[in-house]
Parts: sequence; C-alpha cells; structure tokens
Amino acid sequence: MPLSGRRSRLALAIVAGSALLFAALWGRHAIVHAQSAAQNQLTVYSPQTSYSVPLLDANGQPYAGLVELLEPLGSVDARADGKKYKLHFTPPGGRPLELQFTEGKNKGKVRGNGYKLPANFVVQNGRGYVPLSVTSALIAKLLATDTELHAAPRRLFIGNVQVRYTLELHKDNPSRLLLGFSSPVNPSIATEPGRVRLTFRREPIVSSVGENVPYSDPLITGVSFSEHDGLAELDVTGTAPMMANFADGGRTIIVTGAPAPAPVAQAAPAPLPPAPANTQNPTPQPRQPATPRFLVLIDPAHGGSDIGAAITPSLPEKDVVLALARRVQHELANRGIAASLLRNSDVAITLDQRATSANAARPALYIALHAANTGQGVHVFTALLPAANLSPQGFLPWDTAQAAYLELSGSVAGSVAAELESRKLPNTRLLAPLRPMNNIAAPAIAVEIAPPAGTVDEIANAAYQDQVAQSIAAGIAAVRAKLPEVRP
Repeated sequence: MPLSGRRSRLALAIVAGSALLFAALWGRHAIVHAQSAAQNQLTVYSPQTSYSVPLLDANGQPYAGLVELLEPLGSVDARADGKKYKLHFTPPGGRPLELQFTEGKNKGKVRGNGYKLPANFVVQNGRGYVPLSVTSALIAKLLATDTELHAAPRRLFIGNVQVRYTLELHKDNPSRLLLGFSSPVNPSIATEPGRVRLTFRREPIVSSVGENVPYSDPLITGVSFSEHDGLAELDVTGTAPMMANFADGGRTIIVTGAPAPAPVAQAAPAPLPPAPANTQNPTPQPRQPATPRFLVLIDPAHGGSDIGAAITPSLPEKDVVLALARRVQHELANRGIAASLLRNSDVAITLDQRATSANAARPALYIALHAANTGQGVHVFTALLPAANLSPQGFLPWDTAQAAYLELSGSVAGSVAAELESRKLPNTRLLAPLRPMNNIAAPAIAVEIAPPAGTVDEIANAAYQDQVAQSIAAGIAAVRAKLPEVRP
C-alpha cells in the first residue's frame, strides 16, 4: 500500500561540489545533506497486497529484513539471542514455520532443513537480514509457490500476479493509442509536451511486447517500458501534447492528442498605491522581535500534469486531496490553529520543491494528503526510517531528516488514528518510506483516504471528507502541547 508516491532546493551555500544544503530551520542553521540516490527499497507484489521493504547495504550488496519481508504475508514472531536469530512464520491457514540463522554465518535452517545463503547473515538493531538475491527462493520455500525476482529494478513477484499489457494503435482522427491491461490498473500520470508517463508503483506490470515499440503515426511515435527503483513505467512519446484517459474500469488507458489551450486574457495592471501623506523625515519604527507561532503545513499531493491516481475515470487524486486539504485547514482554524496549504491550486510541484518549501516554512507539523481507490477507510503513515541518533539542532541528512522527529510524528499519527476510531471510521497506522516526508525537518505524517465503504465515488462525499478532516484537526489539537512552536 505504498504510496506512492518520490525538486528547487533552498540552498544558501554549496560547499565545493558536495551535496550539502544549508537551510535555516527552526531558528538555527541545520545542514541537510542532499543525496540524489533513489529510495533503497524492494517492492513486493503478492496476491494479498503490494508493499515495500527497505534494503540495507551490507557486505557489498543489498539485504532485506526478514520481518519486513514476511510480515505482510502472514504472522511473524522473531527474536535475536546474541548472534543467533530465530523467526517463526505462520502463513494464513498454515502451521508455524521456523527459520534459524547466525550472524556472520551463511548456513542456517529453514523448515528444519539446512539452508545456505549466498552471503553471511546480518543482524542489526535486533533485526535479521538476508541478501536480496535469496528473497525469491526463500519465500518460494516458505509458501510453496512460484516467485520471480527482478534484482536490478528491485521488484519481487509472488505467485502468478504479473499484469501484462497490449498496445493497439488506431489511426483515426485524432490518433489514439489503446493500452489494454490484464487487470485494472491505477498509475500516476504525468504529461509534458510530446510525452505521457504512466508510473506503476502498486501494480505488478511486466513487459509483454518488448521494451521499445516504435510507431510511424502522425501523433504517436513510440512506447517504451522500463522498471527501476521498485516501480514500472510506460512512456508514450509523440509529436504534440497528449493526454491519457481511463476506460473499461481501469483495464484500458487511451492516449490521444490534448486539446489546444484556451487563450488567456491579459489582466489590467493594478493601480499604484497612493503616496504617503508625509514622505519627509519619516520616523523609523522599531522592529518587533519575532514571536513563536504554531503553524500546520498541509501538502495536497500531485497537481498540474501529475494527476496522481485515477479514483474514477473523471475524478483524479489531485482534486480529491486538494478539496480535503481545504476542509482540514477550515477545521484547524475552527480550533484556533493556523494552517496553510503548500498547494492551493492545480499546479505541479516536484518532491524536492515540496520538501524545500516545507522546511523553509518551519512548520510545527507537516501533513501530506493522498487518496486511493483501493482499500477502505483512512491510512495514517509515518516515515519508515532506520533508527538514528539525530538531533534537530545538528546536521540532518537530506534523505533521512525526518528521523530526528519520529517520536513526535508517531504521537501525532496515534492521536489522529484515535480520533478516526472515535468517529467509527476504518483506519490503519502504517510505516512507509515516503517522499517528501523523509526529507521534512519537522514532525510529519501522511494521510491517505480510500472509500469508506461501497462505491469509489463515496471518497468525494462531503460528509465523509468532513469527518476525516475533523478527525485530523482534533487529533492535532489533542497533541498540540507536545509540538514545539517555532519562530518565523
């Protein structure tokens, strides 16, 4: 249920070609290390769910945590005793299966039989890790099912879950490209002149027709497939602006030429303000010291050409979350809490731009809002980051700045979840390696709404969104005293 999800940084200085961002945060100069590396994670697709597993670099290769890998697939009980590590995994409707490994050794036991890893077992902070390359075979042995690991793009398929696609080009006027999928899909869609990019973070899309398919159509020039960083992408290129629409319940995506933009009327220049009555020898006014203030920054995801998920063929995620953001802002104002929107119109903002703008605003709390047409109820996320001894007063790595605020972020998430529960709204608390939340140097949560029940259209129901907004605002108000005010 990852969100998916990952850019002008407010750089005050760049030191000798390094990637350090100097930003004024919380009234002090905290240094944020900007790293361009992609999220280090494995995306797992199973018949039950799709999820992400953070990876650890050890012994010169990526490792996956056993608990994070197996917990979404069943019940897990794991414990480390010195260098020995034991884990009991119980698949749904099955019996407990035991795994035993020893730190620094490559031999262990799985289901009572000897099992050899391609590299030594690793224990870190009480958690056990196995090489990424063995994850497919290990799960196949535990679940007695077919698995397939795409190691380079870090995608793992469990069972027959792959979603395949077909391409059909219609040469009517205008040209149309039909992408047909074996199961309904819900990608994020981004457009730019001459290109439509479909990004699949949750669906196990695999190539069916080759990585590159050229066309000699007047509009559509080609389609390319790629997979990387735990996701898949389809890029449609053309000779003019294009757009994408959903059909057949998400089983078909139609790419056509985009309509020409309407002409924009030129606004009349604003009149000059009147001159002050006395412009000679004005008396300088003493500057008042800035007083601490409590600000909640609300970040509606997506915007502009990035529509996010298609909740319905006519309802993009970007519109749902913007409406919800305005409701949350209103509910916070009713409780005497100042709130501003990072995006208050249909504009595109990159992940780095969101993080930079949020850090520059120095909020007491940051909230990212998302929406989905799968699942039910409300999902409240905090950052999934490794344990780190970071202080808000010190140097904060760009990719893990949120690690310094995880305790406060967890308090807010728990309070919001409690308010959702009191209103009998289905809700789940989750951890996820989300951007830009990982880059935020302030307490931060992400809230994703799905339909409460019944049809997908209910996600835009005013009464439902009001209940969610009230829960978020009430949850924040309940823990306001725990969150530090900051100086502008």
